[in-house]
Amino acid sequence: MANKLLADSNRASLREIIESNNAWGETPAAGVTRARRFRTSSITASKETVESEEIRDDRMISSVIETAAMSGGEIAWEFAAGTTDLDFQRTLMGAWSRPMDWDVFRGKTVSITANNTVRISGADVAAYFTVGRRIKTSGFVNPSNNDYLQISSVAFAGGNTDIVVTGTSLVVEAGSPNTTVADANDVIILRATTLRFGNSPNTIDGEGANPFAAAIAAGQLKTGQRIFVEGIGYETGTITANTVVAGDTVTLSDGVDTVTLEADLDFDIGADDTETATNLAAAINALRPTGTVALSATSALGVVTVRNLLKVGGVLTEDAATLAVVDFTGGSATDGGFYTIVSLTDDTLVLDRAVPAIAAGGPITIKGSMLRNPGNSADITPQSASIETGFQDVSQFFTVDGLRCGGIEMEVAAGSIVTGQSTLMGRATKRASTEKLTGAAYTALEAPATEVVSATANVGALTVNGVEQATAINSIQFSIEGNLRNQQAIGSKFPVGIAAGRLNLTGTIEAYFADGEMYDRFINHETVSLTFPIIDQDKNTYYFTIPAFKVTSDPIAPGGLDQDVMESLEFSAFRDATTACMVQIDRFSSTAPITAL
Repeated sequence: MANKLLADSNRASLREIIESNNAWGETPAAGVTRARRFRTSSITASKETVESEEIRDDRMISSVIETAAMSGGEIAWEFAAGTTDLDFQRTLMGAWSRPMDWDVFRGKTVSITANNTVRISGADVAAYFTVGRRIKTSGFVNPSNNDYLQISSVAFAGGNTDIVVTGTSLVVEAGSPNTTVADANDVIILRATTLRFGNSPNTIDGEGANPFAAAIAAGQLKTGQRIFVEGIGYETGTITANTVVAGDTVTLSDGVDTVTLEADLDFDIGADDTETATNLAAAINALRPTGTVALSATSALGVVTVRNLLKVGGVLTEDAATLAVVDFTGGSATDGGFYTIVSLTDDTLVLDRAVPAIAAGGPITIKGSMLRNPGNSADITPQSASIETGFQDVSQFFTVDGLRCGGIEMEVAAGSIVTGQSTLMGRATKRASTEKLTGAAYTALEAPATEVVSATANVGALTVNGVEQATAINSIQFSIEGNLRNQQAIGSKFPVGIAAGRLNLTGTIEAYFADGEMYDRFINHETVSLTFPIIDQDKNTYYFTIPAFKVTSDPIAPGGLDQDVMESLEFSAFRDATTACMVQIDRFSSTAPITAL
């Protein structure tokens, strides 16, 4: 008998397409499909059967009758930005306040070819970009090229994808191993120059111009939401060229890393001081993309202005008056970055902490994208997808339609990758020998290439009731359950619908026992809030917040010899009156500093 190729799990794939909310269980005939990243999948068909109870004199079962069929299962995953955003959205039956797909393209193929054009060479990736959305460029030597930008058009021609952006501030620059263009459609306010800071305590305002009106009307800014503010808090210093000669040096530190640049070795002496300063600024900027030092430089009329991207702690040192320095000033480690909105109007954001007193200027960028379970029943929106499981090596493909996400479990444990699983319930499964969701009628996109995170390197401090906890945490686990149920009907083999029950959110925090703070909250049955961030190596950031829960169990006891005493808190969430939700997730594209001024 000839050998037959057998399926290998390493050749398996998952691909999904969003179904219309008005056509549950119908796989769209065309549209955008996305590959899914996963560890394991058990999305399969199943059925219910009963054995006939007829009596036979030969003692045999006369028949096995099919009574119902359905599809579903679990998809296990490792957490990375964008991997599970739609699963959280579907489980909570809400919507992210701004859409974002997390696509990122890196390396020498990413370049600037005109004052308004970002190019990705050698591939047609136009479908990953949408006119009107925002992107972020980074890794370029020229400071003007690292910025938040808005897409005005995108096209593939001559073997290249050209992304034309609004504005003409870019400078032609070749790609390098460090250059990147990434989705940043969480940008709400793009490079504003009319925002005023600190006119009233903790406020950003538009001096009557109502800069936040459109975002508030679109549901993109709400009380309790986290935002990220870019454009303030950076210290600056200057280096003035004054008839520089070979061997003159200047030493620059960002507060962590230090570098010394020597004239005629690390930068050229120009025909005049203006040209020398231009060359020195270029040398400083060339060090930034490689991670040598986090500084950005511009030059004008013989003066180099240096910006410390770590905000504070930098030092400038000269060895001769020919490179005269004015050391860094004006920075603040607390200005800019993450804030929480306490209240808002069309003209004013009141934040949870102080902002510096700054007259209207900029450019200032504000971004954020938030998901909550809806607090208004009219906003609850059941959502579904079709998922195709492909066994590529044996050309067998199973498409399941009507899949709704009924629950998510997530675990953050010390020494481990952050992992979880999504539980899905669907309608029918169809088998084919050709792949459906990559066919000519579909635009087949890959999953975003963001980095997997670990609890050791990528999870920030746990905050309880707004206070950062000093207690060492061993693990956090939580489960969101939507209590879905199949709706079976006479004359239909598969469910005619999937109904949602009550939303439950429970979890466990395991901490090394050090004090009685949480135990007292358990005994007193206090309401507690919990927040923890996840930040990957590109500074893509999530904040998970459970705004109101009760500790339902907190056993503390010695387990035996040579063991740490652990505090294993179990909790159950309920509706928070302020945010009208049980869970809030804030997500941010890369918060690494831009260098465009």
